[in-house]
Amino acid sequence: MRIKKKHLIGIAVAAAIIIAAFFYFKPFQKPEPKPEEKDDIIWLVDSQGYLVYPPDRGEIKFARENYGETENLTISRIIYPSRNGNVYGLLVLPKSASDLMPGIVLLPGAGVSKESELELAKKISSLGAAVLTIDQRGTGETTGRVNTIEQDYADFINAREPSQHLMVYDALRAYDLLYSAPFVDPGRIIIAGESLGGRIAVIAAAIDRNIEGVLAISSAGFGFEMTNDTRVNAFLNSIDSDHYIDQISPRKLVMMHNAYDTKIPLSSAAKSYSKALEPKQFILVNDTGCDHGYCDSMHEGLVAALDYLVDIRSRTLVSLPSG
Repeated sequence: MRIKKKHLIGIAVAAAIIIAAFFYFKPFQKPEPKPEEKDDIIWLVDSQGYLVYPPDRGEIKFARENYGETENLTISRIIYPSRNGNVYGLLVLPKSASDLMPGIVLLPGAGVSKESELELAKKISSLGAAVLTIDQRGTGETTGRVNTIEQDYADFINAREPSQHLMVYDALRAYDLLYSAPFVDPGRIIIAGESLGGRIAVIAAAIDRNIEGVLAISSAGFGFEMTNDTRVNAFLNSIDSDHYIDQISPRKLVMMHNAYDTKIPLSSAAKSYSKALEPKQFILVNDTGCDHGYCDSMHEGLVAALDYLVDIRSRTLVSLPSG
């Protein structure tokens, strides 16, 4: 039986992607990366209350070690430098792909570890994507203090980066890591997040317009009321995703929410969604058995959302296994 030339090309491309993944993320014996120094990068909040980090944040270095694998996926523990500390994450990759993969940065909610986010990361990666989920500051292996809003404001007026801003920067560096990977399609990288992670995803994507879109799960902005103090207003705007959400357009935004979410009411998510510009989608589930965050009942919506955001089903070999 003769093998057609186009089939040989497809096999060669798939092999090249797998080899690139192996060499790019191969383990190496080096100490953990050195955290970035305070003066390495610009940080500011502009007169309109928008957080600013430069689009060119420089080369990102990282350490990697094997964490585990399934029949179709490999999982690596990743350490990369950020402001004032290192960020720890888990990278999930399919073992086969027919083309450059989309990349998804997956940000957990407050107090949720990367290990707790791993099952969702595996579900997404099984669709044919490179997924990097991280420990937010002060959670799991990533050190740092998570301040109250009052403590963050005190830092802000004293020209110190608030923890809410630092978490946005951590997400931007996670994006940089996927963007630099030779097996990831740089034009199909989005940031997804649950709850707090969704707010950070919106802000990060508004700051860096190279990010292709946002998937916000069980999330909404703060909806702060403005005061008579311009400094207070600038700070509150700088951490409120509602202030940024219209900046996602013309890139795509998807919000997924459960009508019975007890932490973030549906009305809050709907209010945030109303502030976003097209193109956008809102996916609603009615699940009385799910309290907050990603619900199993969202699976069909998750697949549709990722297909809408990064064309995931029509450009990959693998599909989500049953069970």
